[in-house]
Amino acid sequence: MKKFWIVFGILVLLVGGGMFTMWRLVSSLESGPGPVEGGVLVWQAGGSVAEERDDSFVGRLRGGNEPLMREIVLAMRRARDDDRIHGMVLDMQGLEIDWAKLEELQEAVRDFRSSGKPVYAYLDAGMTRDYALAAQADRVVMSPEASVMVLGVVAELDFMKDTLGKLGMKADFIHVGKYKSAPERMTRDGASDANREMVDSIVDDRYAALVDMLAMGRGVDTPVAAGWIDQGMFDARDAVSQGLADTLMYWDDLLDTEFPDDPVTYLEDYVLEHPRARKESPRVALVQITGVIMPGESKFDNLQGKIAGSETVIDQLQQVADDDAIKALVLRVDSPGGSALASDLIWQQIEHVKERIPVIVSMSGLAASGGYYVSCGGDSIFADPGTLTGSIGVYAGKLDRSGMYGKIGVNREFITRGRNALVFSDEGGFTPAQRELFTRQLQSFYHRFVDKVATGRGRSWDEIHAVAQGRVWTGNQGLEHGLVDRLGGLMDALDCARTMIGLGPDDHIALVTYGKELTWMERMLLDSLHGQARAAAAAVLAPSVSGVSAVLTPWLRTLDLGAPAGEALTEAALLDGRPVAKMPMVIRWR
Repeated sequence: MKKFWIVFGILVLLVGGGMFTMWRLVSSLESGPGPVEGGVLVWQAGGSVAEERDDSFVGRLRGGNEPLMREIVLAMRRARDDDRIHGMVLDMQGLEIDWAKLEELQEAVRDFRSSGKPVYAYLDAGMTRDYALAAQADRVVMSPEASVMVLGVVAELDFMKDTLGKLGMKADFIHVGKYKSAPERMTRDGASDANREMVDSIVDDRYAALVDMLAMGRGVDTPVAAGWIDQGMFDARDAVSQGLADTLMYWDDLLDTEFPDDPVTYLEDYVLEHPRARKESPRVALVQITGVIMPGESKFDNLQGKIAGSETVIDQLQQVADDDAIKALVLRVDSPGGSALASDLIWQQIEHVKERIPVIVSMSGLAASGGYYVSCGGDSIFADPGTLTGSIGVYAGKLDRSGMYGKIGVNREFITRGRNALVFSDEGGFTPAQRELFTRQLQSFYHRFVDKVATGRGRSWDEIHAVAQGRVWTGNQGLEHGLVDRLGGLMDALDCARTMIGLGPDDHIALVTYGKELTWMERMLLDSLHGQARAAAAAVLAPSVSGVSAVLTPWLRTLDLGAPAGEALTEAALLDGRPVAKMPMVIRWR
């Protein structure tokens, strides 16, 4: 009996101690991060900048807690007016972002500079986008053995007709709109004249924008900036002598020289500090449509990335419509489009929200085809100059895999009833009658698409048709042709929301976002696992040569092994004959 009580006592101590330890851990997590010391704000600017994160436990475990686009720009705006923050350093580590996000981040840096606080940019190595952002700082600092490459703009178009032919497959597509060239990727071995005209126009726009970015950022004439691009590659000393950089020094020397008495606050920690919303602050909802638009629930796919599911987006919009405390909606769109049906269902729900409150659209890198469909009814539409938008058109198609089955020795027989029983089958293409039927239906959808845009934009059908036909426009061009109202990013859209609900530009609002919250157990486990991962990484990197590591890290981050596969899978998922409102090309910027 004595042994029993001894064992029981030990178990009580173990269980009680474990519960106390767990309570302490949970309490620390619930209380959030410690107080921000202030000093110099450091943003380690590398990799991609996501609009949304995978809030599932597995997603957080895989992707970590890198700041989102909205978190970065909101944090910089807050830091601008934060007396604890005395300056900012951009530690450029290999950015992989689209041009619209680049422009939005540039504006956030310039907005921070407007406070009079100094901004430095530091490069160990950098490509075009790294330098284009760094150039917006007060001073550009490079390590003595650094290099920078400002190589210009390239649009890379892939054509897979011959590849499909070798595999025994053939794509059969019908499209409405002269420029609706998405099917060309699978039906041609080169760009059509209309496609090339469209892409040439986009590249011209982006090249001119790049020259202006460098010229404005460094305070030089445009011919000088264009000359830098033509030379392309600079070592650190050339960069200083030709005006791309101001001085050479190592990272530690930069902090010690320019901010000798300041602690370092990393941006990823600063965004975790959530100032309490004032109870009296008007509430503005932020709903995001990120990724290919598809029926069903939103999700993150390992290869396809973010999927904007119509059911999830509509549920969030219904919450907005039913919440009387919400005074305006900002719709943030970063989507190439997708399912025509899913896009229409989201559009209808946005119209319902508009019956009660104003809807302001903020376009990120992509708001094309279905992405423009869901945007066109907004009371005010904002796009960055480099946003790719428009693409008002539709297509449908399927893959004929009969040759592939023959190559691998698969013989198929079909017993059918009904003339069109095999219309969605991959055994052969469309018959002439089916093609005529599909063409008629797609033309009808296109007419309704243009009609919705015309109504939303307050234009005639003919006016919108003239700039539609599947053509993709940049934000600059979209403004010129009446598809957007103003150039600007998320902060501009939020300022517009303030105005629409009768507030001043400096009045406080409470931003309401939507997403899945982790349980306390998941948060505790994630914190532990991330801590162990950081410790393991530090142990591995400790003996490495710092110079080599600094040079290699940004270049390794530029490798994108999953994008082509994800694009192909996303397109394949839509190749079943359904109408598709999706951007007519895939452009990868180098």
